[in-house]
Amino acid sequence: MPVLCAVAGVIALLVLVFRQWWAAGVLAAGAVLGLLPTLVPLGALGVGFGAGVERGAEAGVEAGELTVLSLNAEYGGVDPAALAAALGDGGIDVLVLVEADEDLVTALQEQGALDGLPYRTETIPDEPQGGTAGGAVILSAHPLRSEGVLPRFATHRHFEQPVAVVEHPELGAVRVVGIHPVPPIGDDFVPSWDATLRGLDGWQAAHADPPLILAGDFNASHAHPQFRALADGFTPAAAAAGPFPGPTWPVGSWLPPFTAIDHVLLKGLVPLDYERLDFPGTDHRGILTTVVGERVTGGG
Repeated sequence: MPVLCAVAGVIALLVLVFRQWWAAGVLAAGAVLGLLPTLVPLGALGVGFGAGVERGAEAGVEAGELTVLSLNAEYGGVDPAALAAALGDGGIDVLVLVEADEDLVTALQEQGALDGLPYRTETIPDEPQGGTAGGAVILSAHPLRSEGVLPRFATHRHFEQPVAVVEHPELGAVRVVGIHPVPPIGDDFVPSWDATLRGLDGWQAAHADPPLILAGDFNASHAHPQFRALADGFTPAAAAAGPFPGPTWPVGSWLPPFTAIDHVLLKGLVPLDYERLDFPGTDHRGILTTVVGERVTGGG
């Protein structure tokens, strides 16, 4: 979509040379309208993803903050020292890693980066579903109850997506899911990608309580209708950065980052901030966000 929109923009400039104002205007408008959904979390505009950060006069926030770092570690190849530095001295409450393996977790432990994240979901299998890209783990500073992995929504290849309930001392129980559908590449992968996103939509609708965080590499942007359907009713953490939070993929390639496929979606929580972090060894940017609990304070 970004490439097609760029082509339309170039053609619009060429048409202007011949003073075809209406044609140029239509092409330019089409390029803008086509590109906008790939860049903008519509929740920040109050369209399609719930009400965004500002919830109105009848809403408030509960005490207590929870900071989440979500990252695709690209086959576990992210630089553990760089990731350990980002984890710092305990400021992260929840770490969600997809495309991870136990070697990466061990390296982080050796760096002392997990001293403040003693609770975790199950050990990543040596041969996870989906091969080397299929491993994922959720680590927490607070007691965590693992709920296993999401059911297999796709009939073909799929990645493991862990589920855990984090017991925050002030917010209470918060369910966290590490999201990672297969990429929509090739005839075998596209049906699985589609089925996983649609299955996630049905699963989240049946798990409304407690507050819910979907974090990871969705392999989908706001331009995909399957993602928009899944994200409906959620507040994107990116809404805290305004309508243009920036792309998350690909990083470190000859092609500059052009799309946001890494997301943190919130239900029953409100984002206070949003930051994209670069790490050596992965082609994804990590997402760092702090959220607070949402409560209705009464309508009179």
